[in-house]
Amino acid sequence: MPTSRPVKPDLSEADVLLLQQLARGALYGAISRATGIERARVGAAILTLLPRIGAKSRFHATALGAGWGLVQEVHLMNPTGNPLSAQHIAVLAGLVGGEDATVTAERLGLAVNTVKTYTQTVLRTLGARSREQASAAAVLGDLVPLRALGVGWPAVKLSRLRQRAKAC
Repeated sequence: MPTSRPVKPDLSEADVLLLQQLARGALYGAISRATGIERARVGAAILTLLPRIGAKSRFHATALGAGWGLVQEVHLMNPTGNPLSAQHIAVLAGLVGGEDATVTAERLGLAVNTVKTYTQTVLRTLGARSREQASAAAVLGDLVPLRALGVGWPAVKLSRLRQRAKAC
């Protein structure tokens, strides 16, 4: 079982900024202003970034960014403060791992619409505007273990990994 993160990809400052903007839940206009990418090309820039970091989706990309320390903060709006149930955490782990609703539903033995409803509940509870924001927040906030990110990630939460790194 791995005890450290997989090797961080070699990304340009522009790529890291794009990833951070996605994790913040920024819309294409805001991403364009922050990164200098033409608004019409933001979607293509995101699609180009995904395979370079091994991400299955935009929300998987932001979670990976959080796991590697490229995304260090996510500003959530009006979180409810209510705890998430085990089922909601399991759905959130699917988001972090880049699963679509169909895969998560099959893994958990739920209907696809139930997974979609749970996802909306998770977003509302966390105060996240998007799945991208919720995925990064889940990693940064220790809601799911890093192994949810995929093969090669340790079965610990991010804060534990940081504690180990400080101790060395």
